[in-house]
Amino acid sequence: MSAAGEPGPPPGSSRRSWRWAIPLTVAVALGVVVAVVDLSPHSSTGSHNLPIAATIDLLPSPGTRSGCIVGTPGVPRPTYALDDAVLQANTYEVPAGTTGHVGMCYSASAGDLLAYANWSEVGAAGGWFSYPQVTYGVNLWDGIFSTYTNMSPVWKLPQSVGAVVNESVWTTATYRLTVPPRADVTGYDLSFDNFFSATFPSQFEVGPFVEVEIFLAHNISYPFEWIPWTTTTQINGSFVPELWDIGYWCHGPDNGTNANVSFDFSLGGQSTFGLASGQVGVNLSAMLAEVEALMPGVTCWTGPTHGFGQFEFDEANLGSEDGAVGGSSFTYNWTVDEETIQVGAYGPVPAGSLGPSGPSGSTAFLFAPNPSAEGRRRS
Repeated sequence: MSAAGEPGPPPGSSRRSWRWAIPLTVAVALGVVVAVVDLSPHSSTGSHNLPIAATIDLLPSPGTRSGCIVGTPGVPRPTYALDDAVLQANTYEVPAGTTGHVGMCYSASAGDLLAYANWSEVGAAGGWFSYPQVTYGVNLWDGIFSTYTNMSPVWKLPQSVGAVVNESVWTTATYRLTVPPRADVTGYDLSFDNFFSATFPSQFEVGPFVEVEIFLAHNISYPFEWIPWTTTTQINGSFVPELWDIGYWCHGPDNGTNANVSFDFSLGGQSTFGLASGQVGVNLSAMLAEVEALMPGVTCWTGPTHGFGQFEFDEANLGSEDGAVGGSSFTYNWTVDEETIQVGAYGPVPAGSLGPSGPSGSTAFLFAPNPSAEGRRRS
């Protein structure tokens, strides 16, 4: 996997072309915007040679309706329902004195998505507060905000981790990320971000809960140490053995409990940027099985170390986050041409069939967690 860079659309991939036919003007009304988007036609090519039991297209073409939403410091959690998912233009704990917004626009005719952050001034405190995301499942944060998204009848959340591990679930996206200026941010990522709770109904940030974040592209400085893990991954239409580094950090500094933990999978290894543009498909079932094997070695974790298989898989996201420097002004964006969840995918060839490149069948991390991870959570 190459380091930072923005290659063009991969030859032969199923990338849909994204071109604005006309400039999009968004007028803010009470902080929440819905507008029609007119995008040029696209084509989708490519197919899989192995059987798939069910495919859920989160950005369908054609979809029911086009629209946009804008999240501001005053209106931090606008949502927009899609056929089988929901858009959330989240802003969270915006520092005082910040002006700007995040936005998301979906074209029903093209099945394409644009997400962006545009901050004209960040308050002196800085922090992590931009979270535009596509959500499938249920979102419930400390009783504050709850969204059961539209879901396909063929595969719904919540359901147990153990069931998902046995269902051979893949999630795939074709995307392009234009990164924020490095001088203005302390870090950023574009990822598949998944949340799991020990109770039903779900209540995140109360604990115990687990986050499994799969970085597609990133510039994140923690956790400080990682273990390598190689697994079959779909890269630009081909299934290849790909290196992922796995790290973790507990949420004690965030909210006073270590019953919450995040696992981070870093595409191409933590020392690389990942992939700024292309198609990436991951075997989520194999990754969750690896998390369950590693849980007993998480020394900061006070939740059930051997019970991750009984946790509820509540929420599957594709989204970005950024940590901004106080006094900065910056913008960045990402587009998605296709996002799918595939259940029963690729028959008897699981992504984890290659096994880990680190300690085989490891049940413990070989390093201590980073105690200073700060304030990074998506709501």
